[in-house]
Amino acid sequence: MQLYFSPLACSLSARVALYEARALDPEVESVELVQVDMYAQRTAAGADYRTIYGLGLVPALRLPGGELLTENAAILQYIAERYPRARLTPSDPLGRARLQQWLSFVGTELHAATYAPLLDPSAPEGAKRRALARSERKLTWLAEQIGEREYLLESFSVADAYLSTILNWSKVTPIELQRWPVLSAYLKRVQARPAVARALAEELELFQLEQARRPATPLGVREVIERYNAVFHEHDPSGLEALVAPGCIIENSYPAPDGSRHTGRAECVALWTSIATAPDIEFEVERSEFFDDRATLLWRLHRAGAKPLRGVNLMRVEGGQIVEALGYVKGG
Repeated sequence: MQLYFSPLACSLSARVALYEARALDPEVESVELVQVDMYAQRTAAGADYRTIYGLGLVPALRLPGGELLTENAAILQYIAERYPRARLTPSDPLGRARLQQWLSFVGTELHAATYAPLLDPSAPEGAKRRALARSERKLTWLAEQIGEREYLLESFSVADAYLSTILNWSKVTPIELQRWPVLSAYLKRVQARPAVARALAEELELFQLEQARRPATPLGVREVIERYNAVFHEHDPSGLEALVAPGCIIENSYPAPDGSRHTGRAECVALWTSIATAPDIEFEVERSEFFDDRATLLWRLHRAGAKPLRGVNLMRVEGGQIVEALGYVKGG
């Protein structure tokens, strides 16, 4: 068999299941772990992964007969059934139904609906906010269901392998898992199992190596705008050059009546530098809103001895840099 995986992705749960079943021990069965770079869609040997699985997702399991099995829940149940001595699935009908219930909950309510949008840099900000807001009720319910139990079912199962993999992603999302002590304790308990600890350690090392090989990911819209705002709050324009695209355009309604237009990185950086370094100006952002590649900033500019100016900036970001800024002054 061959398990196609990507380090620390949901496919980690399949590796855990194989380790729990001792499936990789030579005397049990020959199982090859094939790493897939999801960014490049290539296997470690350089093969185009989409020729193996057209959707390019992991995990995928090549079975002894040559068939390809996909979808994490299906793969986990297959592993559990193939190695019954590991007892990774209940033997009674109700127990197996409960296992499928948990695999469905983790796969839909947590993996797809909660963590996926929070981890997706291209997901709209509105989708991220909704996912985070709805996670509260789901995680509270999950904690109530686990309660004082050690695992989701009577003993460790492939559902625990899946749930612990997904909860482990909390550390790189806004979800603060420590707010649910039951879940924090559950995750710590599961990750202490030898098979889980081994799988995590191996995939963390592979993940770090893979990240080191990748080109730097451009900053997201929110991070670009937060750094842009910091330029004015801290009166330090040294970071502007990296935030402004070569073809950046500023259209400004100030000064009245015709406003001004600034084209190119040099002109845009010069204008914003003059504002950021002015000793008598304080810049205050009243509210920021983000949608796809755009940001709306409602701001107030305080100048010593003068009435505050209020205005709105409509910003557009591409490739981690500001490409357009439309500035409208609301009062003077």
